Amino acid sequence: MTHDMEHSLYAHLRERFGDEAEWPEATALMAPYLRIVVDALGPEDAVTFLTAVRQALDEEAARAGTIHLGFSAHLWSRLDAVSWDGSPARASAWESALALHRLAALMPSSRLTDLVDTGLRSCRALRVPAGR
Repeated sequence: MTHDMEHSLYAHLRERFGDEAEWPEATALMAPYLRIVVDALGPEDAVTFLTAVRQALDEEAARAGTIHLGFSAHLWSRLDAVSWDGSPARASAWESALALHRLAALMPSSRLTDLVDTGLRSCRALRVPAGR
């Protein structure tokens, strides 16, 4: 991870969740996985990936109480639509997303959607305009 991205991501996390020492346990355990996603992919691909994660979480929530394939299937269908290949960086992001989801399931008080939204804000702030 570049120093700028680390600073930006954690600055956004502190803005959203307060001082790191006071983060809820779930946030403290999940933040490093979000960092892996951002670090592995960089801001452009991380926006694409985290947008897909957010959409998969939304679909999973919308289908709660019904029979459906679950988060990973919802995520894969969104990534397949953007020609997501199996590079090591993308595999790392995938596994981190699954870990984030698993931690969220184990810790119902976690706010995974808030964490993903914060990661998206951080990455969008770092993206370089296309004309530059």
